[in-house]
Amino acid sequence: MENKTESRERELLAEATRVAEIFSKHAAEHDRDASLPVEALDAIAASPIHTALFDGASWSLFAQIVGILAKADASAATIWVMHQGASWVVRALPDPALAASLEAKVRAGAWVVNALSEPTGGNLFLLPLQSAERVEGGWRISGAKRYISGCERANYVFLNVLCDGVPGFFIIDRDSSMEIEDIWDTMGLRATRSQLIHFNGTFLPDARRARVTFEDPNPIPVGFSWLSLGVARAAMEFAIDYAKTRILPRTNQPMCHLQSVQFAVAEMAMSLDAAESLAMRAAAMMDAKDPRAGLFHIESKAVANETAAKVATLALKIAGGTGYLKRLPIERYVRDAMGGQLMAWSTEVTRDFVGKLLLGLPPG
Repeated sequence: MENKTESRERELLAEATRVAEIFSKHAAEHDRDASLPVEALDAIAASPIHTALFDGASWSLFAQIVGILAKADASAATIWVMHQGASWVVRALPDPALAASLEAKVRAGAWVVNALSEPTGGNLFLLPLQSAERVEGGWRISGAKRYISGCERANYVFLNVLCDGVPGFFIIDRDSSMEIEDIWDTMGLRATRSQLIHFNGTFLPDARRARVTFEDPNPIPVGFSWLSLGVARAAMEFAIDYAKTRILPRTNQPMCHLQSVQFAVAEMAMSLDAAESLAMRAAAMMDAKDPRAGLFHIESKAVANETAAKVATLALKIAGGTGYLKRLPIERYVRDAMGGQLMAWSTEVTRDFVGKLLLGLPPG
């Protein structure tokens, strides 16, 4: 017999599927124009999945929701995952009343963006290079942050700076001291509109400094793998449907009768199932508060990133020249799949970190 938790999870997965239909409806348009997917963001902000983590949902359920949304539109799902990660830090503010007030605003639809990457920071998104100046009641920062997905929608900004040489994390109001520079014209994930923000003497109140540690659970490392896995799933389903319906002129049979296509689809499925299994294991470990969860999420991201690129490329080959045309979604899946490997931590940095850790070397 289904218990209340299982029933609630089933309802939220069904709701994610409903919202995903809205995501997919406008995905191609926003990708083409590199425009913000407002319909998707409005739909998810009004949905119970938007605050599911705040309401006690498991990390495993959150992971599945991200996968469903990313399959429909990886750009919109990326914006949402970044918001989830930034808004989750609200609970790390030192004043419980302030934390509760900001959480209530997030529940009502306020949007928090993630601004941790610096123009010269590379993969060091948790270790800022820019220093803030001490002033009465807080700090001031003049500098820039980049790759801020959905920044035009921001009500609040989560950022980090060096405070007397120590990384400090703040959640602050978006105000007139911030200037968005429109630089986002990319190959893939175009609708994330991950622009650069200039901070011109922006005030960082001490009361808004969050108590963040590297060991704290956060939606972003959970969601990163599933952004790529959603793209991979979309590409594989496209390939299967295409192979079943594309009739070969010489044999008058569907393409799926070709052994090469059968092998390619099998390779996609096995690679995707393996990557999803690792990602689910990592999420389950976080639910169990296993101290190894962080390492498994790092490994899972790299595997998912590479699986998405592999599956999307195989799907494109099945579609052939027709798949190279922009009227079919596979070319978008290929472009979006490449983005995951570049997001910090990149697959190269991940291998360096994991290898050193396993060999007992300083991770750097």
